[in-house]
Amino acid sequence: MSRRPSLRSLLLRRLLPAMLLLIAASALTAYTVALRSALRAYDRGLLDTALALAGQLKMNEGRVALNLPKAANEILLTDKYDRIYFRVLTPEGGHIAGEQALPAPSGARGDDNRAFFDAQIDGRRIRVAALYIERDGTPLIVLAAETLVKRNNLVWEILLGMLVPEIVLACATLLLVWFGIRSGLRPFDDLRRQLADRSQSDLRPIAARDLPEEIQPMIDELNELLERLGESLDAQRHFVSDAAHQLRTPIAALQAQAELALRDAEGAPGEQAAQLKRILLAAQRLAHLVHQLLALARAEPRDDATHDAYGPVDLAEAVREAAGPCLAQAIAKNIDLGFELESAFVDGSPLLLGELIANLIDNAVRYTPGNGTVTVRCRSDGEGALLEVEDSGPGIREEDRTRVFERFYRAPGNGSDGSGLGLAIVRRIAGQHAASVTIGESPGLGGALFSVRFERR
Repeated sequence: MSRRPSLRSLLLRRLLPAMLLLIAASALTAYTVALRSALRAYDRGLLDTALALAGQLKMNEGRVALNLPKAANEILLTDKYDRIYFRVLTPEGGHIAGEQALPAPSGARGDDNRAFFDAQIDGRRIRVAALYIERDGTPLIVLAAETLVKRNNLVWEILLGMLVPEIVLACATLLLVWFGIRSGLRPFDDLRRQLADRSQSDLRPIAARDLPEEIQPMIDELNELLERLGESLDAQRHFVSDAAHQLRTPIAALQAQAELALRDAEGAPGEQAAQLKRILLAAQRLAHLVHQLLALARAEPRDDATHDAYGPVDLAEAVREAAGPCLAQAIAKNIDLGFELESAFVDGSPLLLGELIANLIDNAVRYTPGNGTVTVRCRSDGEGALLEVEDSGPGIREEDRTRVFERFYRAPGNGSDGSGLGLAIVRRIAGQHAASVTIGESPGLGGALFSVRFERR
């Protein structure tokens, strides 16, 4: 499955090409303007040369002559980089002085009696300035031309001089756009962190402080969804709790009646006593199921206000209190229920942690065959607190170690009469205490090893 593009990358792909295009257009415009201004300065220099030559034109015996001393010739026609040419001719093309190979202008002259054009001489490209004048009524054209070495050098100087700043500007723009987008998307990151830091039980409305106006409709919808979800979960919890409470009294009465009937039927035929025993066993199972349903309702996630009742709980003391109801069953199955307890404090609810421990011990005793062993231990280490329950039972297959935490799931072939809710309750309570539950194989007893890790806070 292809990876979805991030909003940051989408914004960059939308903004950067347009901004870089604008920068390139701006650079091209500035380059063109700067180049044109520089080339005009060279053109004015050529025109000044033509004007100086025109000033040296004299009429001699009715003929135009160029009186150009050698010193003036060196001044006008000497250049460090380019070859300078000049020519004086009539509009009809009659040559008077200068470089006869210099081409005459072919276009119309401007209103200011001057023109500029590009040409070639001896295979070399040149720039020509043409000046239209009259001497004693004789029309003349004075041409001054030069090769393009200085102009080409200027083109590269301007190009390189503008290219480096434009690259720096483009990089700066890229960084500014990147940081601008990051700053603009920071409210989304803050919202994501706010939601990620919440526990699964925190259904309080999302605070909309300092969030952009565009996000507000989404926040309103999320808050309405959280409110409806909270109402639904409350209704579910109340239903389960109320139903379980309503069932406890008649089930207790049924169990008492079955025990009385079984006691009165001690001398009755064996079949009648066996039927009463099955009724009593079914009533006990049903009572256990109702107790598990109540425990599951208590373990359902609630909002974080319940954490105000949390406090330091010593796991060792919690194990001693929770193990009491399991002793009778362990004695009945001749199971060696042992404890290796060290003081280990965690932050949590004593009631819920007691349910977690009781369900782990009940699960181990229930699924361990008679004459087996169950060991409960707790301790504190550098990572936090650790609670372990191991047994000598059949263990849990690798493929079932995730599914056993599902409601009403019972691993095949265990032969027990459990309700399938005990480990679901364990996982729920562990989640409310930011603890992790793992299943492994007991290295000493060969059965299952349940480990509950409480992180240090």
